Amino acid sequence: MAVLAFLALSIGDDLLAYGGALLDCRASSWTECKSLLASTRNQRQFEALLKRYYPPHDDSAASPTTNVHRSSTPSPPSEMSTESIDSCDFAYQEASSPGSISLDKSSSTEVVHTVENITEVSPGLCFVISGTIQLTCERFSINLLLKNGDVALHFNPRLPQNYIVRNCRVKGCWGREEVASPLSFNLHRGQRFAVQVLVTDKEFLICVNGRHFNAFQHRLPYRKICTLEVKGDVRDVAVDQCYMECYPQLELEIIRQLSPEALATAQLGVARPLHLPEADGKPMPYTGVLQEPFTNGRKLHLYGRVKLLPHSFYVNLQSSAYVWPHPSILFHLNPRFGSVGGRHVICRNSWTNGKWEREERSENVTDFAPGKPFHLQIACTDVSYQVSLNGKLIAEFIFRDNPRLVEAIYIQGDIKVFDVVVETAY
Repeated sequence: MAVLAFLALSIGDDLLAYGGALLDCRASSWTECKSLLASTRNQRQFEALLKRYYPPHDDSAASPTTNVHRSSTPSPPSEMSTESIDSCDFAYQEASSPGSISLDKSSSTEVVHTVENITEVSPGLCFVISGTIQLTCERFSINLLLKNGDVALHFNPRLPQNYIVRNCRVKGCWGREEVASPLSFNLHRGQRFAVQVLVTDKEFLICVNGRHFNAFQHRLPYRKICTLEVKGDVRDVAVDQCYMECYPQLELEIIRQLSPEALATAQLGVARPLHLPEADGKPMPYTGVLQEPFTNGRKLHLYGRVKLLPHSFYVNLQSSAYVWPHPSILFHLNPRFGSVGGRHVICRNSWTNGKWEREERSENVTDFAPGKPFHLQIACTDVSYQVSLNGKLIAEFIFRDNPRLVEAIYIQGDIKVFDVVVETAY
């Protein structure tokens, strides 16, 4: 009985994992089911290796490192909200993903640049990798390796599929790969590229061609990274290391301010943002900086269009335009389009002291519709933010912090943004 109990306990988790995989693929073909089972088996092997070679007590922050390069130490970043990630995480996953097992063409596995003897890896360290993508490029990769050859971060753009894989490897076994991203693919053959990889306490933050791309949560101890290598169909590669106070380094747009009279004139047709052509849309995700505090009497006007197959989008009124250190978010507005018949869930929340606060939500019939333009307005009153869509009030959010702390607007998700304007108070 003891032996049976031991066997049941030791294989119970595996049975549950395989059973769950079988349930997930019960309506799929045998080929897809076999692929999913193989992926589940690979993930179980990876988790076993991770526990064996990197036990829980051997975490990334086990041994503090003195850093002489930084003028000051920013506060530790916190994890982004699962609300925000879930609501704007767009995946381009292949049906039978190989978990980053190499499918590379001949030159894609060749090491073209290596940086060895990396020391003092600590939060704030940023690797800046630049180069030129070859005209025949299929894929390339940037790898951060530990001394034993394990890969803490595998960053792998695949140009034919137009997505970027992130993964790690322990003793030759790949973990679960990640391919979702809110940022559209912006790497092209024959052009220069620049990738920033910032180390934080919790994760790597990755910036592609000047825009924050995504995060990859640490699975291996980042302080043990000692080598960076670049493989694949790229040339003229250069790698720099620096310590950063803020991430990412980007040119910020100053949001236009208009008086009520000027805005009324614009809406009458002189320069109506809703009539701007598609080519004049803002780069997404959008970040704009306010010229003055967003206080009582001011209104934020967002002119946009809902995409044809929308999931959701969100607008943050936050204390900083940077991703790291994590800004305070005084107002997080997150419309979700899961319902049918014109009813949508409107979520509201705030992020303070390193965590999300109590979420407020309502389900309303709104004018949001796939492919349709809209005018979203956020008005700051003396006690709350009031949200209107095409002139109709759809939500209100009572202040949880001083609205004068808002310095930037961040927008992400399934919309096209044509213009963002602040209407000044009378």
